[in-house]
Amino acid sequence: MQIKTILDTLSGYQPVVLPDTPQTAAVMVILLDNGINDLEIVLTERSRQLPTYAGDYSFPGGMSDSTDSDLYTTATREVQEELNITSAAYQRIAQLDDFMDRYGHLVRPFVTHMNKPDFEKNLKISPDEITQIFYFSLSKLDQIKDNPQLHHITKRRPSYSYAQGNVFVWGLTAAILVHLSNIIYNKNQALGKLLTR
Repeated sequence: MQIKTILDTLSGYQPVVLPDTPQTAAVMVILLDNGINDLEIVLTERSRQLPTYAGDYSFPGGMSDSTDSDLYTTATREVQEELNITSAAYQRIAQLDDFMDRYGHLVRPFVTHMNKPDFEKNLKISPDEITQIFYFSLSKLDQIKDNPQLHHITKRRPSYSYAQGNVFVWGLTAAILVHLSNIIYNKNQALGKLLTR
């Protein structure tokens, strides 16, 4: 599928919005054009010193604060804090469906697009928050599968995961990736946006 077709499909998507929770968060799905007709998604390995999601692979993002005018502002602020990438460097493409995280917070994903060389040129990881970057190829979206071995540690159903070497993607991040795949490839895979009790 051509990159323009993918971006056009995403830009036309109408997201399902959930009611606000007392605390809300936003994440950014950054699509990088690597110059060989492939898109790569930026995932970050969170520092093992962090109080939540330590060592997990996730999208850049975080909790909103009182200075943010909206959740897109939250996402752009977090991307700049974590990766040194300013909002002028990428193009906003879409907003995806709202999800709930394991703590009951609303999480709103946004999709942006930029060239990979520009991303790498400006990238400066915040070591307090991020250990390393993992580039997840869009072509591997179909390799994310329900993992019954996770059923005892997460209430999210299906419990999607993806493994490559030492990289393990699961939970909310994997569910958002499946949601992205549904939109791009016109699929209807179950998402587990809300955690089952």
